[in-house]
Amino acid sequence: QGADSGFIKFGSRVDLFLPLNSKINVTLNQKVKGGETVIAFAK
Repeated sequence: QGADSGFIKFGSRVDLFLPLNSKINVTLNQKVKGGETVIAFAK
């Protein structure tokens, strides 16, 4: 929790690396806010 898990390459896109069994909690094109939005849950 709170650890770096993505890389910002061009300032507007973040690539996240999550376990395959993660429960995704956001939708495509949804705006997220660092430290506030829960992106996924680990199973």
